[in-house]
Amino acid sequence: MIKTVEEMKKVGVKMLRDEEWQIEEGLVLKEGRVYVPKNEELRVEIIQLHHDTPIAGHRRQWKTVELVTRNYWWPGVIKKVKRYVEECDQCQRMKNRAEIPAGKLRPNEVPERPWQHILVDFIMKLLVSKSHDSILVVCDRFSKMSHFVAMTEKTTVKGLVRLFRDNV
Repeated sequence: MIKTVEEMKKVGVKMLRDEEWQIEEGLVLKEGRVYVPKNEELRVEIIQLHHDTPIAGHRRQWKTVELVTRNYWWPGVIKKVKRYVEECDQCQRMKNRAEIPAGKLRPNEVPERPWQHILVDFIMKLLVSKSHDSILVVCDRFSKMSHFVAMTEKTTVKGLVRLFRDNV
């Protein structure tokens, strides 16, 4: 109990009333909760058991604080738990972000004349035929007319421009 009191004074706990503290079966209790000595590994393990396990379910900061402080206490327990949850990789990946929605989807505008809007795509990794292994696909959205141009995967940007100019 003396070590506990010394640790409390170091971290700045001002009032240590005797009625708050008890010793039962070799455990130091503060208001009925087990006092966890200054052992980072033990404190982290307690937080993990109340946050990372499937039963705990990676709850948010305050739910984890509530679960830990039901049975355990140490100076700075709330800060330690909050920091642990903020650094939890799985929680950060699955966290709902409070962002403004992107907006409503709108249909594409209908083109007014042929070749006003076109779609371009590539079909790649085909079997080689006459030294070509890919196809450039160009489609007009107005008339649905399509052009298929044989090419190779190694075609450069200049080569694509030339193919487009000569074939479409």
